[in-house]
Amino acid sequence: MFISLSSSHIGNACAVHESINNYSSTSNKTLFFDWLVTSMKSVNQILENTPIIFDTESIRPNTLNNTSINFKNFDLLISHHDIHDFNDNSINETTNKYIRRYERLINTIKEQQKINFIRYCKNQQNLEEKEIYTFYKNINNINPNLIFNFVLISDDNDLIIPNNLLQDNFIYINLNNYVDNDDIVNETNDYQKIIKKYKYVFDLIK
Repeated sequence: MFISLSSSHIGNACAVHESINNYSSTSNKTLFFDWLVTSMKSVNQILENTPIIFDTESIRPNTLNNTSINFKNFDLLISHHDIHDFNDNSINETTNKYIRRYERLINTIKEQQKINFIRYCKNQQNLEEKEIYTFYKNINNINPNLIFNFVLISDDNDLIIPNNLLQDNFIYINLNNYVDNDDIVNETNDYQKIIKKYKYVFDLIK
């Protein structure tokens, strides 16, 4: 099973989830991070059950003809897709939706035997090494019997993975090693090109 841990960068974030849908056999309902932009710190904040509240002062229109809004009291957790018309009802509905997705995520971690968690990393500053260690602790607290991999993907050739992270269940994939496919080279849509680059993650991890 694959679960998206998204990314701090728009486009790359949602492409993780879409690539899981397109290229893996994982079939599950939408989980918490699938359509959000998030830091690793905020991934951990969710796993540690920080209350789900939207910051209504952060709303702004976006190019998707939706409303972008931040989660309140989080390091970086943003929805760009969920709210079309901003009002009290849409905020309540979206809050309840993410409470359900949180519960679904936690239950999935508790119930599964093996999970591959996938996160896109833009560059060295975006690595959040300490938060990856905290993520390991949080997953073990939720389900100490879970067999899991933390799969970090990037297209930054200068990214250096600290030796302390290089353990059995940490997998790093440099996407630039897999970009010579004609389907990727000839793709003109930037977002679809990202998704197609991610395809090789699922060829490498079974």
